[in-house]
Amino acid sequence: MANIMVFKEGDVLIGQGDEDTVAYLIQSGWVEVRRRQQDGRIHTFTLQAGEIVGELGLAGLSYQRTATVTALTDGEVEVIDRGALIRLVNGPASRLTPLLAALFSRLKLALDEDASDHLEDTFISYAKLEGTNKKAQQALCNRPRMVYHLPWVFGAHRPPQSVTDLFAKKSLAHVKLAGCSRLIREEHLYIENAPTGGLQLRVAEHGDFCLLDNERVGYGKNTTSMPLCKGLHTLKFGEQVDPFEFNLDVLY
Repeated sequence: MANIMVFKEGDVLIGQGDEDTVAYLIQSGWVEVRRRQQDGRIHTFTLQAGEIVGELGLAGLSYQRTATVTALTDGEVEVIDRGALIRLVNGPASRLTPLLAALFSRLKLALDEDASDHLEDTFISYAKLEGTNKKAQQALCNRPRMVYHLPWVFGAHRPPQSVTDLFAKKSLAHVKLAGCSRLIREEHLYIENAPTGGLQLRVAEHGDFCLLDNERVGYGKNTTSMPLCKGLHTLKFGEQVDPFEFNLDVLY
């Protein structure tokens, strides 16, 4: 039986410098990871459902916690200690898959962070994204998000069902959408470079509803792209009666 721990907004799950060997697989809610580097810089990022914290201690790769993890919202985590990990490895693959998926996601994020450290002075702020209704705000943890990397992907959050699923996708959504229509794919909308310069919004495959500045984007199963000129845009997609709604301020 899974060992579930409930947390409240403001709770500290992990303290940098602490000694511990458990990892936490986030079941619901958001946490902030705050790491103080040796040169004094503070590096922060957020994690949500389906992602993992504390994996270095679990794997025995670090005897001290390398960051402080604080709850940004109420939520739950599954506590994974080494005994639980052994049982997962020896048990059905379906129980191990969520942990492997979270580890893969975390490793990709770590690689992105390493690249970010080297490119910090050359970052381009392509756009600023802000939710304007409750479900969109929750998808961004109630805070604006800056678009620093292209392509920037919106996609449905559906946990993998098998180990094969772990290798099926080459990229992960930057904005994970929960509780959405099955027509919204795991890689559904893209903010990306346009072939003629500037940015564009691309609807991958098909969706049930998408509006850019109140103009319909995407019909049927055709991939459709729309230019994103500099300035403020409105973006609505999902179910027509209750869509995700965002403001997208293109800065580049």
